[in-house]
Amino acid sequence: MKSVVIVRTMISVLLAAVILTSCEDFLEKDRPDSVVKDEAIKNLEDARVALNGVYSGFKSTGYYGRYFVVHADVLTDELQSVIGYTNQLGEFYKWSFLSDNGEITSAWSAMYAVIVRACNIIDALPGIEGEVSELNRIEGQARLARALAHFDLVKAFAKAYLHSDPVNDPGVPIIEHFSVSEPDRNTIEEVYAFIQDEAESARRLLSGSTGDQAGSVFLSAAAADALMARVCLYMGDYDNAITYATRVIDNNSYSLARDSSTYARMFLNDEGSEIIFKVGLTRSDFNGRYIGYNYYNNSQGLPNPDYIPARWILDLFGENDYRYDIVFKNENTTNGWSWPLVFKYPGNPLFYSSDITTNANMYKVFRLSEMYLIRAEAFAEMGLDNIALTDYNTLRSARIEDYTSQQLSGQALKDAIWEERIREFCFEGHYFWDLKRNGKGFRREPIIHPEEGTITNPGPNQNELQVDPDHFRWIWPIPDAELRANSNITPNPGY
Repeated sequence: MKSVVIVRTMISVLLAAVILTSCEDFLEKDRPDSVVKDEAIKNLEDARVALNGVYSGFKSTGYYGRYFVVHADVLTDELQSVIGYTNQLGEFYKWSFLSDNGEITSAWSAMYAVIVRACNIIDALPGIEGEVSELNRIEGQARLARALAHFDLVKAFAKAYLHSDPVNDPGVPIIEHFSVSEPDRNTIEEVYAFIQDEAESARRLLSGSTGDQAGSVFLSAAAADALMARVCLYMGDYDNAITYATRVIDNNSYSLARDSSTYARMFLNDEGSEIIFKVGLTRSDFNGRYIGYNYYNNSQGLPNPDYIPARWILDLFGENDYRYDIVFKNENTTNGWSWPLVFKYPGNPLFYSSDITTNANMYKVFRLSEMYLIRAEAFAEMGLDNIALTDYNTLRSARIEDYTSQQLSGQALKDAIWEERIREFCFEGHYFWDLKRNGKGFRREPIIHPEEGTITNPGPNQNELQVDPDHFRWIWPIPDAELRANSNITPNPGY
């Protein structure tokens, strides 16, 4: 495996190691500090604290704290802007973002910050004394965090695996050890191989630990299996996608929510038996805006959304599907009109003392329901319709009251699984990547409101309603700052 090092432009952000309180206090408080790398991790306690810094990177606003999730949704036809919207996220909604976009740079930097922090831990551990099980636990989490961040980078800043020449097309720089240099881009195939090697190593190191706990804010062996299932699906490696998804499904630590109150708690209170790994937020993390902010935003009283769910996605839910009343909330807005608003991020009551929120909830990176849908899709792609149908019906019977099992096969079954992914993961940042990996485009259909007329704002011209699968912005631009400082890194076409 090729070993490369971090680019010069990351130095100001990534030379710092985040110093936090002890692992036990992780969810209560963090204390960032800048420390030179060779002074940061000298003993087991230093390593524990540095690991908390890795987790802190996930909750960055440029990553799972907000933008990486929200951008993936506003880019699609799931959402439509309202007339008079603030234009927040507007460059993504209009598909007009460029390589100097600050939020693109923020995503790139946040992901590489996680990677470099993990590298520092992994490189320091051989010189640290401690119980082997504890050292393995720390290393396993660091390796898995590094794998996850590389995966998010390559799916955003490179072509989709199944619609590329992975042996030759550029991916992103692989970072295994921190050093100041100017690396070139590894190929897509090299990046995916590195992710798989890291996730497998992490799983071995974490197996047998007590980390497989529902609702965990820490990475575990089950999270490694979940990542591998997702990665293999993106690669079209259906046999292995089934193997890893099955490991999670068969893990007794996790079970599907089977009623509306349990499902609602998963999104309101950020707890539940389906959650494999979530990003731990606390009251002290607040910066005022979170994933659900532009979808609901009642911080001034009545909701004031910038984006509302498209009519087609509202119609996708059946009459007895209890998810609808949890994901959407029909309310009057500051504009004086009513529409079902996205309410999947209602604001965790632990963070607020009233019903006025900025819609902060902990992002669920891996959920058990995804494993059922990964396995169903993989079986269907392999022509094993009866087995795929079992997983499809199992999930739907957990979500729909008085559900009657469906009998489907062939393309009809594949289409049904596709629609079920949309229902289950709408507004969680999955749909854009599903479109990309499947080579699909989309068309926004203007919403005709009974009182307001056409309330969508498609952008400067009507052509933006249609986005074809070959549009160059499915691949995000390498940030300008990187390109200016690193002569070895190549830009993505079109920017």
